[in-house]
Amino acid sequence: MKQIGSLLLLLALLLSGCGGVSKEEYDAMVQERDALLAEAELQELQAQEASPNTVTVKVTGEFTATVRELIPDYVTDYETPRMAVATLFQSTPFTIYTGELTKHLEAGETYVFEVEMSRYDIITRQEYESGTLLNPEAAFSMYPSLYISNFRPAEESDCGLDSVHLAYEACET
Repeated sequence: MKQIGSLLLLLALLLSGCGGVSKEEYDAMVQERDALLAEAELQELQAQEASPNTVTVKVTGEFTATVRELIPDYVTDYETPRMAVATLFQSTPFTIYTGELTKHLEAGETYVFEVEMSRYDIITRQEYESGTLLNPEAAFSMYPSLYISNFRPAEESDCGLDSVHLAYEACET
């Protein structure tokens, strides 16, 4: 029993004396690891962008919708309305973040909303060909980079079946 205890003590002393990497060496290795990880991530993103199965796009245009209700976004606070529950002509309700513009909107009124994208997004070729981003109901829930840049009250000619005028701007990467 004493021999096993002695062996364990000897083993512990040997192992504690091994290794010992200096702080400078450790920091250099961590920095090198981080650089390699960042490079690998960048290469992966570039490969995705260059993939024939994806398209880099920016959406612009406008659509006509009726504001059904103004609600808070529940992230910043529970009282200040910053979102609009809206419906396109004969569609189901969807929410759009209107931010500071919300104070100028009225529930029950119909507006023409101008759409912009804060950055280019990478979408699949299937989404591009099917026109998913051209449907405000789907686009605002799927792409947070879409936002309402401006609005105006809708006129008679803005309403009806032809009330969505969104377009892609494809970007070469």
